[in-house]
Amino acid sequence: MNAVLVFYKLYMGPGQLYHDLQNLIHDLSLVNQIASMISSLKGNYQNVNPTVAQDWVSGLQRLIVKKEEEIRAADRCRIQLQLPGKQDKSGKPTYFSAVFNTLNPAIKQSWISNLQMAKLALEEDNLQGWFFAEDDGNHIKKQKHPLLLRQMPVVMSKLQEFKVECAVHNPEPHINTESTADTPVVGHGCVWVASCTNQMGQIAIVAMQSCSPKVTECFNVESRILCMTFVPAELPQENGDKIPENNHVPPAKASDTPTVCLGMEEGSIIVYKSSQRSKKVRLQHFFTPDKSTVTSLVYKKQCLYVGLVSGSVAIYSRSQDGLWSCDKPTVLKLGVLPVKSMLAMEEHLWASSGGQVFLISTHTHCVERQLEAHQEEGMVVSHMVVAGVGIWIAFSSGSTLRLFHTETLEHLQDINIATPVHNILPGNQRVSVSSLLVCHGLLLVGTNLGVIVALSVPRLQGIPKVTGRGMVSLHAHNGPVKFLTVAAAVCNRLSGRPSSTAPTSVQPTEAEDGEADSALTPPQGRGVWLGEAGCTSMALQDSMSSSSCGSLAHSQGSLEHGPEDGALYDMLHDPAHYQRGRRASKVDISSLLVVSGGSGHRRVNKKTKQSRHEDTTSTIMIWQIPLLNM
Repeated sequence: MNAVLVFYKLYMGPGQLYHDLQNLIHDLSLVNQIASMISSLKGNYQNVNPTVAQDWVSGLQRLIVKKEEEIRAADRCRIQLQLPGKQDKSGKPTYFSAVFNTLNPAIKQSWISNLQMAKLALEEDNLQGWFFAEDDGNHIKKQKHPLLLRQMPVVMSKLQEFKVECAVHNPEPHINTESTADTPVVGHGCVWVASCTNQMGQIAIVAMQSCSPKVTECFNVESRILCMTFVPAELPQENGDKIPENNHVPPAKASDTPTVCLGMEEGSIIVYKSSQRSKKVRLQHFFTPDKSTVTSLVYKKQCLYVGLVSGSVAIYSRSQDGLWSCDKPTVLKLGVLPVKSMLAMEEHLWASSGGQVFLISTHTHCVERQLEAHQEEGMVVSHMVVAGVGIWIAFSSGSTLRLFHTETLEHLQDINIATPVHNILPGNQRVSVSSLLVCHGLLLVGTNLGVIVALSVPRLQGIPKVTGRGMVSLHAHNGPVKFLTVAAAVCNRLSGRPSSTAPTSVQPTEAEDGEADSALTPPQGRGVWLGEAGCTSMALQDSMSSSSCGSLAHSQGSLEHGPEDGALYDMLHDPAHYQRGRRASKVDISSLLVVSGGSGHRRVNKKTKQSRHEDTTSTIMIWQIPLLNM
């Protein structure tokens, strides 16, 4: 099983690659001896001199590095299972190993992910993880539902009682320091979780790169954090700058790097670099008009929209240095109640004040339409999410969600989440919505009682009316579910290689690439060219693939990887895509992660004693949602 038939060619795993590596090491030893002998020549010869000999040595060293990378790539496509066998004569259990080779690392990770999800579903926490209203609690349906991957505290300080407040997903890919068989092709970025006391805030950064998420960094800020938003790096075409045709590199701007903006209770905005590789750098700190408390933040089309407690929306644009121009923002007065929720949708920003929702053009920054979400006095819009051509709206009081059409603003459906919640919680407790999220056919509703309600909605781009009575999580927080955020899958990459730069092509597969790379691959039957006039060892160190010093031949017994190895090497530096001129390699994403935050963790259907500290500790629950292939 150590062989895979790929396009009618047999790939026998990394064994041949190790043999090729040993041959290269042997040849390097001989070339070193030859270089030593050349240095002792009495005469001067144009093509036989120490410089040329050193070029040969450098060329072989570069080939060895390339072969080692191929071996690491092959290991990343290798799955080894230990399976139980028959008992031996003495009755002891025996085991045997089965080895599989996948076509690329993405397939291996997808296979392992499906195996991990199957094992996760069999754990005790997930066998009784959800109550299905349709079943009246008699049994759990045999269908795919969110699986609890882990629950963990996110506050480093035990001296003060921090309470979780909000979170934002940072989709930056994980930067791999080296390529190993265990390095995942696909990760989930990281999540910034804000917890607050009465006077200060704390940010915990949770890396979502494996099946065991962990807090990688934690730092304090001087005021309470009420909201956050991620701002991606702006491309030159995006911010209006022209890409220079010469090699002149324009000076770096603050907008060239991704950032996270924090909305503070003191009426200010703090901007941090969001890079995962360095200590957090504060780029900017400025106050809003009249130092009004920031209640919501949204980034859209090079503008930062700031919802204020005064009922206004402040709009900030970029200055020349890429920072936010904080002197004279555009201010739109919507009402007298706080702008609690904002949502960017196509060419409009949806912003709420009280029971009204205002549609603001992202081009003119003017209110174009207005929606009355509820006619009753005191009903304040608290959350909004969009799915297809529908927008779900929740209110700060009451357990009802309302669905409106995004184009006609027609009221389409009302859903009361109190009914399924009362099925599992004793007493007739008041239920309200504390967080809201829609993802992959599920409308997830966090409640003030700590449980999460999951309702099915159509996945296609239509009207997302709720179907069925839904399900309620039996894992709950000890207080309101303060946030629900999705950690979407992102492709990881090696350090030192920008995501916008395509990796160097090693072997062309398309005709159009054949001419461009013909100088890199010698004709069949010819030997390996290790040096040429003017190709010094310094040039070899500068470039591995642009010089023919690093090329390999197709001859019988040659050291070059053939087409059966090409996919492995192509995936090494950018596992999600092939090189230019090739078809994109689709990464099979079998699940996504959803993070909920609140105080502590409890099982609704089990009575367990918890310490006071565990009851109030800022805690996140990480849910893995299997993706149905429909």
